[in-house]
Amino acid sequence: MKTIHSAAYALLRRHGMTTIFGNPGSNELPFLKSFPEDFQYVLGLHEGAVVGMADGYALASGKPAFVNLHAAAGTGNGMGALTNSWYSHSPLVITAGQQVRPMIGVEAMLANVDATQLPKPLVKWSYEPANAQDVPRALSQAIHYANTTPKAPVYLSIPYDDWDQPSGPGVEHLIERDVQTAGTPDARQLQVLVQQVQDARNPVLVLGPDVDATLSNDHAVALADKLRMPVWIAPSASRCPFPT
Repeated sequence: MKTIHSAAYALLRRHGMTTIFGNPGSNELPFLKSFPEDFQYVLGLHEGAVVGMADGYALASGKPAFVNLHAAAGTGNGMGALTNSWYSHSPLVITAGQQVRPMIGVEAMLANVDATQLPKPLVKWSYEPANAQDVPRALSQAIHYANTTPKAPVYLSIPYDDWDQPSGPGVEHLIERDVQTAGTPDARQLQVLVQQVQDARNPVLVLGPDVDATLSNDHAVALADKLRMPVWIAPSASRCPFPT
């Protein structure tokens, strides 16, 4: 039978998230034990550097990056860098080790008492699994949310006594499933857009960071040249969508 620990690593492997950025403490050691040989751990001496490295990795690779921080203190240390991740729409899956479940309510040392509120408003979604068997589902949901447009960091607080628990039914489905999203217009919507551009008196092309995120820069240049439209950059764009 799979444990929560093995199910979590299988899920990360399935999504190609085999590089982990972190600065661990005692709450995170049960997750890091029996570390798989095909995974890489990138250690930072401060959580600001950890989040910053993961941010750059996510933006460069175009896929979610996995971050593992130490309880509330480590989360707080990383929030300065998390500000950049939020405004850059970086798909980060941030996890923090939580105290064992019986000790959270009594506020034992290293208990993140209000864990889901701590990283707000710099995350799209934050959650603490209701029980150990909820961890794989929560992790799957976190990966999906982080990578769904608009991309953004998400946060999971995971009690460290969960990792050795047996996984529940349906975990194989969570590991194997794919969730796809499509934000492209259909043919009718495209025709309406073409007509609106043709009818416009002085159209301009306003480009945001998603142009660069989807590697569509050359298409933007071709469109601007074809229509002879001036190009404006959206305010405070986190990525440069057009050559200057």
